[in-house]
Amino acid sequence: MSDDILVLNLHRATLQLLERVGVGIDCDAALELLSAHSICVDWKRRRVHPDEEQIQRALSSLPRRIAVYGRSAECAITLDGSATFIMSGGASLRVHTLDGNYEAATWEHLRQFNILLDALPNIHMCVNQVDPTDEPQDNFYRRIAAEMFITCHKPLLFQVSDADDIAAILEMGSVVRGSRAALVAQPLFMVGLNAEPPLHIPKGVAEALLATSAAGIPLSVGHYGMAGVTAPGTVVGAVVHLNAVQLVAFVVSQLVRPGAPMCYTGFCGVGNMRTLDVTSASPHALRIMLLATKLGRFYGLPVYVAATSDAHQPDPQAACERATQVYALTHAGASLIQGPTSTMEQFMVSSFVQAVIDDEILGYVFAALTPPDTTDEAMALDATEEVLTDPWLKDLKFAGHSHTARYLREIQWQSRCFDYANPAAWQRAGAQSVVDRAAAIAKDILEHHFVQELPPAVAAELRRIATA
Repeated sequence: MSDDILVLNLHRATLQLLERVGVGIDCDAALELLSAHSICVDWKRRRVHPDEEQIQRALSSLPRRIAVYGRSAECAITLDGSATFIMSGGASLRVHTLDGNYEAATWEHLRQFNILLDALPNIHMCVNQVDPTDEPQDNFYRRIAAEMFITCHKPLLFQVSDADDIAAILEMGSVVRGSRAALVAQPLFMVGLNAEPPLHIPKGVAEALLATSAAGIPLSVGHYGMAGVTAPGTVVGAVVHLNAVQLVAFVVSQLVRPGAPMCYTGFCGVGNMRTLDVTSASPHALRIMLLATKLGRFYGLPVYVAATSDAHQPDPQAACERATQVYALTHAGASLIQGPTSTMEQFMVSSFVQAVIDDEILGYVFAALTPPDTTDEAMALDATEEVLTDPWLKDLKFAGHSHTARYLREIQWQSRCFDYANPAAWQRAGAQSVVDRAAAIAKDILEHHFVQELPPAVAAELRRIATA
């Protein structure tokens, strides 16, 4: 079956699912909004059933391009399907430290990861790498947002629990930008919400969806189903569930504010049927995300997915899962990939060493997927003739020709972790492993990299808003 026929069948199956089952929304304001626009609402079951015309109207008003800005203009990213950007992993409860221990995540770990992620060149956007556990959890997401605003200059993604969190974070962003209008014009962050599989949007999430859409801030609504547990046990069934929630979220968002920016969010997991735990990096989870990416591109939207690892420490499993997922999802046209920065053990563990290795993997994948130069000069016809006829080039051949020097970046990739030296040179350098080199790099960054924080007065105001 061709991809076009497959995604069309998935779309049609989603429409049938919405007609027969619908999506639950536990929020009177959202249900009233939908009902007021003639969308079928089953008030008794609190489920909504948008039809194809209503869905197409929402899809037609969604922007095809979403820009998220850092504190400086050079950090801005544009999500439109033409390039892939990487977001850090998020919300791990444990940390694999540089000395190999496992510790409960703390606020200090969060600050350390912010320093590390700031220095890694292939990380374009940040979410809190860990969820600190060492202090009371009051106003937790607001305090996370304040810390990220203060210590990160890259674009951000924030998780929230309700509309009150949205209001506080919007106030913080306005303080940093200077005004609400400036924040909307060049948003410093996007908001990541999570529905509750199967096919349910809880009250706080729905209220945050309404508030974020009204503000005009970029938004995603994930539906992290576990295939076989909280989603059907087939690839296409899990994708249809995921797609149904996406389409309903789009309808709600565009009724609140036509043109409100939203990503198509396609991450998921697969249930381990022996234990009912989630496996986030199995090949079948990747199959679901690849199919979801095709659906999102079918709708013409930027697609947001995840690339994680179920490994317990930096090892071959972590490298294999990360590289395979990033390569496949980038090649499929994903705009934003979350997680390729040390996230392991079903999002529960973050590792400083693996973060550096993952950045290297990202650089490798991006280098491999760089389109070739196809100019006449790059074809090297003149250079080939000269190498074969000039006696001065007999020994060095193309290595001695100026054409090779001009195109050096076309075939040379500069690695920091991976080792391409010959065996003798590797032995002379101490025969270090990739993990050894990554640990040394991470340690050096944490000791010497400087992250410019916000001015103290601004930081104090953000912390006041977060704890108010």
